[in-house]
Amino acid sequence: MKPFNTIQHEELVSAIAAIDSGPLSGYLAGRSRGGRWVRALEDRWCETFHVKHAVACNSATSGLLAASFAVGLGRGDTFTCPAMTMSATAAAPMFTGATPDFCDVNADDFGLTGVRAPCPKAIFATNLFGHPSRLQSLMDIAEDCGAFLIEDNAQSPFAMDGGVYTGTIGHIGVWSLNVHKPLQCGEGGIITTESDDLAEKLRNFINHGENVAENIGLNLRMPEICASIALTQLNRAPSIIGGRIEQAEAIIQAIGDIPGLRPPVTRKGCRHVYYTIPFLIDVHQSTMADPRVAFCSDLRALGVPIVEGYIDPLYRLPAFAPYARSCPVAEDLQDHRLFYFENCAWDPTKEQIKKIGDAFKKAAEQCLQ
Repeated sequence: MKPFNTIQHEELVSAIAAIDSGPLSGYLAGRSRGGRWVRALEDRWCETFHVKHAVACNSATSGLLAASFAVGLGRGDTFTCPAMTMSATAAAPMFTGATPDFCDVNADDFGLTGVRAPCPKAIFATNLFGHPSRLQSLMDIAEDCGAFLIEDNAQSPFAMDGGVYTGTIGHIGVWSLNVHKPLQCGEGGIITTESDDLAEKLRNFINHGENVAENIGLNLRMPEICASIALTQLNRAPSIIGGRIEQAEAIIQAIGDIPGLRPPVTRKGCRHVYYTIPFLIDVHQSTMADPRVAFCSDLRALGVPIVEGYIDPLYRLPAFAPYARSCPVAEDLQDHRLFYFENCAWDPTKEQIKKIGDAFKKAAEQCLQ
């Protein structure tokens, strides 16, 4: 299979235009926004996702860091974070001195289940694998707690929950333009919010805090070339995202209904954009001691690149071990049930999709009966 890559001639033309049109960064002392291409990207992002403010930065991790400082997280504060997520979701807010409270995830959509008492100052919800967390419910919890809801929307651009785009439901949304994401410019991120106050704090934080007297910031700014590429990707998003959905649904259809195997679930009222295609093994369906290992091994032997598990529940990693609290669903998914086809890395043809389906059926005969 060829690698998945959305960069085409249009992006080359945009990058050349950014080089030809002026300075490669438009940030100057006292200026709250970047140059021509950064401003155009931010404006187009607001228009596309129906948000008031979009702040371009150099990565989603930087966006999470800026969001953490913008909502006032600090030493003595607690924030809720799903146990199953990329490490940056917890690491970024920890730089404020705040303490993570790792909570479990749902087995259907892999999103945060809720929060534990006492109420945290912020809730970080990850829209994992291209599907929304239960954002409306989490927003209700945040409002009852007086907490901020921050969406890690790195994997789910154009996903929807209740007809609303993910990344725009919480107080702050953080989006990724990393090379592995559906829309990319190599490295980059976007932070969105409806709040004028939060937007000002976010802009100041990613731009040295030059426009304020009391808060410092860092250089987390997006260069003009990256913005020009990202803008072109955003303009092509309907075909890029639509193509990924169509391809994922074709793979799922080719695999069909296999006893003991659960394909991705899309909650009612939601849109799945399939950053990856996650499957669950029903460990009770097989007589094998570890059917996932056997099933995935057979799939790889048949030429299907499969990833077992995701990232260990974060509290199992050394940096987060002091904050360990058992999350049984996340542990069960990671240790026994979850695997996925990495369509963020591979771009199979129609013929290869059929072979993937055939391989799943053949492996199931050996491992799931």
